[in-house]
Amino acid sequence: MYRNLLVARLNPLGLLEEARISYRYRLYRSESPALRDNFVSVGLAPALSPAFGRLGVVVELQPLSILQLWGMYELVGNFGTFRQQQSFPSARSDFSDTEQYARDELPPGDARRPYSNMGSQLTLGATLQLKFGPVVARSLFRLVRPDMPLREGDRVFYDIYYDVLAPNQGWYFVNDADVLYQTGRGLTIGLRWASSHAFYGPSHFSPGEPQDNPNTTHRLGPVVAYTFAERDGARFNSPTVLLMVNWWLVHRYRTGADSSAFFPYLALGFSFSGDLMPVPSPAER
Repeated sequence: MYRNLLVARLNPLGLLEEARISYRYRLYRSESPALRDNFVSVGLAPALSPAFGRLGVVVELQPLSILQLWGMYELVGNFGTFRQQQSFPSARSDFSDTEQYARDELPPGDARRPYSNMGSQLTLGATLQLKFGPVVARSLFRLVRPDMPLREGDRVFYDIYYDVLAPNQGWYFVNDADVLYQTGRGLTIGLRWASSHAFYGPSHFSPGEPQDNPNTTHRLGPVVAYTFAERDGARFNSPTVLLMVNWWLVHRYRTGADSSAFFPYLALGFSFSGDLMPVPSPAER
């Protein structure tokens, strides 16, 4: 099976095309809604934006309809475009949009200019989803460990994908929590709370400076999605248009320090999925 997402966003600015192509094997047969959608899968996860390209290998385990566990190892290449990649000497460094735009305007040869590189990233994820009639509660948790070849003297870098000042060779998490209402006619409306937190160690700060973390983020706002058609087993399935408007509640720069707190995070996306071949069950093999 496969799934695909194309999304454009503002605050921060971004454009992304990403997909997952995987082979699924059903673990067991069940007609229970809580057990029916079970599988183990392995696949590829390509992603492309004007700033970077990624290619990952992903393994997913879904023992229950409500729980999915997965891990992904990616090769990540930054093109040196779209103000990426930018790295900094400390977790307390200024990585605001204003600073990043200013660095992008520096003359060629300046050591602070954005640069290209290639590294890797490990992501461990868990998705928990519960449904009560037309109401869905869902949490998508990701724990990320990047390993990038940074400029000499730098310890952290700006991850444009997650809008995080990432600790190189360290861990950070991001979580998206949704409460959604499905109308039954293709329309879904709800609320998203998104958060992130980096686990900086002493090696991610400059010598002698305070080692507190000023970069935790939270944002909250409505989500609206419309699915045009949905049919099990279809090769082109669930084409969906998505709009998200979230306001930053906690952010070092997006709550007034660098950009207005009234300017929300905006995302407009289009997704679809499908089955490329029938999914066999153990009894059918």
